[in-house]
Amino acid sequence: MRSARKPLLSVAGISKTYGPNEVLSGISFSLEPGSITGLVGENGAGKSTLIKILAGATAPTAGAVALNDVALPTTTGAVIEAGVSVIYQELTDIPDMSLLENVLLGNLASTWGVSRKRLNRERASQSLHKVGLGDLDLGTPIRELSISQRQLAEIARCLVRDAKVLILDEPTSSLPEADVNNLLTVIEGLRSEGLCILYVTHHLSELFRIADRLIILRDGRMVGDAPISEWNERLLVRTMLAKDLENAYPWVPRDLGDELLAISGLQAKGVEGGTLSIRRREIVGLVGLAGAGRTELMKAIAGVNPVKSGTITIDKRSLRPGKLGAARRQGVIYAPEDRKTEGLVLNSSISSNIAFGNYGPISKFGVLNPKAMTQRAVDFAGKYDIRFRSPQQAVGELSGGNQQKVILARINETHPKVVLFDDPTRGVDVGAKWGIYEHIFNLAANGAGILITSSDTDEVLAVSDRVFVLLGGKVVAEFKRDEFDRERILHLASVANASNED
Repeated sequence: MRSARKPLLSVAGISKTYGPNEVLSGISFSLEPGSITGLVGENGAGKSTLIKILAGATAPTAGAVALNDVALPTTTGAVIEAGVSVIYQELTDIPDMSLLENVLLGNLASTWGVSRKRLNRERASQSLHKVGLGDLDLGTPIRELSISQRQLAEIARCLVRDAKVLILDEPTSSLPEADVNNLLTVIEGLRSEGLCILYVTHHLSELFRIADRLIILRDGRMVGDAPISEWNERLLVRTMLAKDLENAYPWVPRDLGDELLAISGLQAKGVEGGTLSIRRREIVGLVGLAGAGRTELMKAIAGVNPVKSGTITIDKRSLRPGKLGAARRQGVIYAPEDRKTEGLVLNSSISSNIAFGNYGPISKFGVLNPKAMTQRAVDFAGKYDIRFRSPQQAVGELSGGNQQKVILARINETHPKVVLFDDPTRGVDVGAKWGIYEHIFNLAANGAGILITSSDTDEVLAVSDRVFVLLGGKVVAEFKRDEFDRERILHLASVANASNED
């Protein structure tokens, strides 16, 4: 049964339009103290816009937000002072400053302009203890902490500000699996202390562990609001997408071809003896914990990072290592983990981002044809289900799933031989994941060799024909699909050496 506690945060009839486009329509709900509410929806459902409104970063077109029956301020600083804090997917700390300075950022206690050092240390320590970081030296530069610790420090910063409502936007998207459980435990502890938490994630298993209630958005409208006990994964997906999703990763057997990519004894930054192969139409997965060298191996193969020694061959032709241009000319394409800084130019248009690196179809005698570039973006939008207002819209304004589809469209249309996908579904919802993997499977079916990795081991195992296990930059084991054993694979990835296995 729904608790009878008085709501802390109330959202009433919130709508938001940008010109003729309605992004949110009549959103109403309330949040209670000592509760965790999951906010769920596809990329583009309106979650980010709603968060911006709650944070005071964007004004609604209609409707109102109230905290303890008082209208929420309309600027970010005033919203924080009122007791609502947002922790975004990307870290907002200052790497060169200490842990103490980051936790107390903009909130140092002082008297007549003189910092009260003892009081400030006590305030920071109390908040850090609540998130499990009480044993850390307050003088430690925050850049020396792990991503998980830095994220917990951001939560501690909100607690110092006496936050009553905490909004967490995809907090586990960048975390290794081992750190997710710790973060969820901390969040559960904050609920027990009376905080009101709005939790946004695409990882459905996290919601079923910690949420008391789920609110579902679809196409800017609220289509679900019920206690967690009334949901199961199938119903949740159906409500999010307005359809059943029988198989999030539509793997089907393929007739694999001959060897396409072969790597032997590769030595590079973070790579100590990379040896693996990929056949035509094969999807090969890389499994390893954070720091195992998954990204480094991909970058070495693609020529992004220099190579010290070892060999790479494509179609039995030697590939000159450490040369990005040479790799691309031989059909090797790298799709980076951090699409925002390495895969896209965020302030450039969608049509420009789709065209990058493949100007032949839209130019003549070296001169770009703007009409052709725009039409190409429109055509690709239909083919790859990229949702945007205009081809001239900045790609940085798109949701994570649509940004990833822009990269996919660009890659697919170059007809690559080998594609290296580094965490391709990071920060995207289950529906977008299905669409992304559908295109990846099509690439493989059309003859490409695929190397793929993800922070989600289950995802890699779901889509791969074969996996290689990395530990300390080395390939330590290989498994065919009919040999997949999740427990053994994770054991090898964490502590064991393949030579020690029976």
